[in-house]
Amino acid sequence: MKNKLFFVLAVFNLLFYLAMKSIWSGIEGMFGIAWLQYLLLGILGAVAIVALAMVWKRSSGALPWVNGVLAIVLCGALAYMFYLGIGSLRYILRSFLINLGIFFGICLILYFLFRYPKTSLAKSRLFRSFLAVALVLGVATFLVLANLVMISAHPVVYSVEEEYQIVWTTTINATGSVKIGDEMYHDLAAGSEDSFTKVHKVVVPTAVLDAAEKYEIISTNYIYRGPYSGLLGRTIKQEVDFRPIDPADGLQIYSLSDAHEYVEAAVKTGAYFGEDLDLLVLAGDIASHLERTSDIELILKIAHGITGGSRAVIYARGNHEVKGDVANSLYRYVGSKDEAFYYTFRLGPVFGIVLDLGEDHPDDWWEYYGTAHFEDYRNIQTEFLNQVLSDGNYLDPSVEFKLAICHMPVTYVSSHDGKDGQDSLFLEEIRQEWTTLLNTLDPDLMISGHLHELMQFLPDMTPFETLYYHPNYQDSLDPKGYMTDAGFPTFIISRRSDTQDPSIKENLFGNKLIGLATEVDLTEQEMSIVYTNTLHDIIPIIRPFSGESVTAFTFDITA
Repeated sequence: MKNKLFFVLAVFNLLFYLAMKSIWSGIEGMFGIAWLQYLLLGILGAVAIVALAMVWKRSSGALPWVNGVLAIVLCGALAYMFYLGIGSLRYILRSFLINLGIFFGICLILYFLFRYPKTSLAKSRLFRSFLAVALVLGVATFLVLANLVMISAHPVVYSVEEEYQIVWTTTINATGSVKIGDEMYHDLAAGSEDSFTKVHKVVVPTAVLDAAEKYEIISTNYIYRGPYSGLLGRTIKQEVDFRPIDPADGLQIYSLSDAHEYVEAAVKTGAYFGEDLDLLVLAGDIASHLERTSDIELILKIAHGITGGSRAVIYARGNHEVKGDVANSLYRYVGSKDEAFYYTFRLGPVFGIVLDLGEDHPDDWWEYYGTAHFEDYRNIQTEFLNQVLSDGNYLDPSVEFKLAICHMPVTYVSSHDGKDGQDSLFLEEIRQEWTTLLNTLDPDLMISGHLHELMQFLPDMTPFETLYYHPNYQDSLDPKGYMTDAGFPTFIISRRSDTQDPSIKENLFGNKLIGLATEVDLTEQEMSIVYTNTLHDIIPIIRPFSGESVTAFTFDITA
C-alpha cells in the first residue's frame, strides 16, 4: 500500500511542477542558477519513475521509504513555491487539470492495450457493446461540435484613429463580417474572407457606425473550402444597438487596469455609470500572461460585460500582456494599429492617444531570456509622437477633451527592481522626452496603471524632486522616485481591493477591484474624478506624497 501511496504522491509532484512552469523563473530569481529549474524537473521525474518501479516489483525494505520521504520533502518544497506564486493560481490549476487529464488518458490507453484483454470485461458482450456505443456517440458528438459554429466571446467595439475595430470570437474556425445598414464589411486576408480563424476583427469607419447606431456580426463556418468549390456550414448572427459618445450631458468615462483575468469584479466595477457610460478605457494587464487564446478572450469578456458591445472601448497593452505563448496574437483581439499598441483615436469631441512602454525592466533583464527589444519599440513611438504633433489633428477646433493612456506611468520615474538607489530608476530619458512631447499635446487627463496603487501625479507637485510617502499614506523613509515636469494630471489605477490603504493586501482571488470614474462637463469646462469599487462606493483618497485627503478631484479644462 505504501508503494502505491508514494507513487501517487510522486506523480502528483511531477504533474503539479509541470503546471507551475509559468513561475519556474522564480527558482532562477531566488538562487541565480538558470538550470536549477530543469534539474528539479529531472529529480521529480526520477522519483516518479523509481516509485513506479517500486509498485511494479512490490519492493520492500529501505528503498521505498527513502524515495517516499524524498517525495514528501519535494511536495513541501512545491507547496512553498506555489505559495510564492499564488498570483498565478488560475493558470497553475488549469495546467494541472490538463496534465492530470493527459496522465489519466495515457493510463487508460495503456490499460486497454495491456490489461483489458486479460480481464473478464473483455469477454463481456454487454461491456463491449457499451464501449462501441460510447465510441460512436463520442465520434458523433465530436463531428457535430467540430462543425457547429457558436459565439465564444461576444463583440467589443474598439476605437482606433477614425475607425472602429469590432472583435468577437467563435468556437470553431469561421468567417467574420459586420453589416451596418445595407453595407457589409469583412475580415479579409489579402482580399479573401478569412475562414480559418476563430477571432474576427472587422474594421468599419467611425462615422458610419455612429450614424447607424446599430450593427450585426455574422460568422459562417466552412465544412469544406476547396480550390473550386466549398461546403458551407452554419451561419450565426447577432445584432447590437450601438450608442456613440453623447456629449449632450458631458462625458462619462470609466477606466480599469490590472484586473489580471478576474472577470466578475472587473465587470461589476466597470458598470459604475450604467447606461450613461460614454467610453470604457482598459489601461492594461486586464489579463495576465497569455498562455492560451482563452486568456486573451478574458479581455473581450470584461469589455463586453461592461459595454455589451454598445459603447466604444480604448485598450492599452500592459506589461503582463507581453508574456506568454500567444502574446504575439494579442493585436487580433484588441484595438491595435499595424500589429502595435500605440495609436491615436477620435470619438466625437474627444481626441486621444495610446502609448506602450512595453516591459517594466531593461531589455537585458534575465526574465526575458534575450527576446526583449522594447528600446527600439519605444524609440519608434517617440517618432510617432512627433508625427502626431506635426499633423496637428489634436488642434482641431471641434476637439473639446484630450485623453492620454499608457499602462506604465509616463510622468512618474521609479525603480524597476524594488531597490531605492538612483541606479535602479527606469526609463528616465524616454519618460522625460515623452512628457515634453505630451506637454505640447496638452492632454486634459492621462490614465495609467501598473503600480497596483491609487496614486496621482498632478501639476501642483514639484517636478524632479525625490518623492517620499507621507505618513498619512504609509510609514516609509525610502525614496520613491520622482515626477517629471508634466503640465497635465496623471491618475494611476487600479487596485484589487475596496480601499486605497497599501497596508491591506490586495484581494487574493480578485473579488474586489477599484477603478476610475471621470465626468467631464463640456459646457462648464470642468472635469471631476473619483475612484470607485465593485459596490460602486466612492473611495476616499490620501494623496501618497502630500498626505492630503481627497474624495473627488476637480480640474478646469479650459483650453
